[in-house]
Amino acid sequence: MEQKAHQPVTTASDLLRSLDGARASRGVSKAELARRSHVRAETVRRLLTDEAANPSLTNVLDMLRPLGLGLGLVELPRPVEPTDDMLCARLSFYGAALYGSARVDPSTVPDVETVLADSLKLSRQKAVVARALPLAFWKSRRQLNMDRLRREAERRGQTRVLGFFLDLTSKLSGETMFEKEAARLHVGVPTKLTQFFQPTTWRERKLAEMRTPEVARKWGFRMNMDMDSFESMFRKGTQ
Repeated sequence: MEQKAHQPVTTASDLLRSLDGARASRGVSKAELARRSHVRAETVRRLLTDEAANPSLTNVLDMLRPLGLGLGLVELPRPVEPTDDMLCARLSFYGAALYGSARVDPSTVPDVETVLADSLKLSRQKAVVARALPLAFWKSRRQLNMDRLRREAERRGQTRVLGFFLDLTSKLSGETMFEKEAARLHVGVPTKLTQFFQPTTWRERKLAEMRTPEVARKWGFRMNMDMDSFESMFRKGTQ
């Protein structure tokens, strides 16, 4: 796939970008690739231009053959899980008000979708991260690829948590884009509320019954943190 050995293709988007780059480098038009591969022209155009395209393996193989290419399996390096402190530092890089976070080298910070998705689980363990996440969503709104963010959250089993924070960010900012993106998530919401913060004490669970914001209940969560807590940090971070 004309990728360097240390840059394996790991997502459908990566694969399609590599395929399109190979096509362009060989001077083959999309229409000509469709003709040679016997894949419908509109399908080729959609797969090579739509960032959220999800190709079938058959279509990919059919388009690779005319370019003299094929797929191969490679051993991936084991990913290094970021520490909590590193995640907080990365969130700060993208605008979260997490004071005292270590500085990071900008060249080493992953894309914003990866950082936000990685932080969803941590938000259920650290209240300060939960309070800061809406600000990171808001400040990153112009560079966010929502389709990729959704996929990254799904891979981590955090789709419902993502829906909550998108909805919450909409409520705090007044930006309806986040609410619309939350509505696109296909996730089952339990009829019985579950504790957002883990672990919790008996006293925290009792307080959560009184303090849970309505937007959290909408997504099936109960939390010992009211809407004022989110609003105060969001206002400070946007003034």
